[in-house]
Amino acid sequence: MRAGPHTADRGLSLIELVAAMAIFALVAVLGAQALGGMIRMRGTLEARAAETAALEQALSLLRADLSAAVPMLFYPPGRGAPQSALSLRGGVLALSAGGQPTLVPDPQALGLQRIEWQLQGGRLSRRAWPALMPARAASRSPAVTVLEGVAGLRVRSYWDGPGWVDGTATFSQQPQAGTGAAADADQAGGAPEVYSSTLPLAVELQLETRDFGSIRLVETLK
Repeated sequence: MRAGPHTADRGLSLIELVAAMAIFALVAVLGAQALGGMIRMRGTLEARAAETAALEQALSLLRADLSAAVPMLFYPPGRGAPQSALSLRGGVLALSAGGQPTLVPDPQALGLQRIEWQLQGGRLSRRAWPALMPARAASRSPAVTVLEGVAGLRVRSYWDGPGWVDGTATFSQQPQAGTGAAADADQAGGAPEVYSSTLPLAVELQLETRDFGSIRLVETLK
């Protein structure tokens, strides 16, 4: 028996073909957008992880340096004036430390060195002298950028008696009203500086960062 005309196989019409191609194109566009979003998210997460790792490294180095602080003056080369065991001047936090690794080993240094943290142009860098009485200015290691995006660095120190004070000076070294005397702190003018080998009981560092906001680091020194 012969099949009728209504039972014969037929292909897709032009309208059905166009509709199917439009659906496939829409699915492809949506898939490409989703893939692009995942790639951008992955890049953002990787950048955030790198920033977090840099911050953790900087905080670890700061903690290690502060925990290694020793109550000893630093004598720069060229018969310069001595510097306090811990000081903050001109955006440079400097401290005498012992037992820290040094890039330029010095057999005469007895494991003591001078470490300097400098904030300049939004970059927090670190460098060190291989001894507390270096003979040459060239012995200081080059500055290495540890953390970027830092807008400010503030330091407070805790002393037996007065408690927390701004800067790194002891209470007796703080400026007195009408005298103009000054200690290890950022200030203008030619006021005399009082040098001290005494360390505070604790130090609080506050970093103002672009990506993480304000970060406080407290370390005991005794």
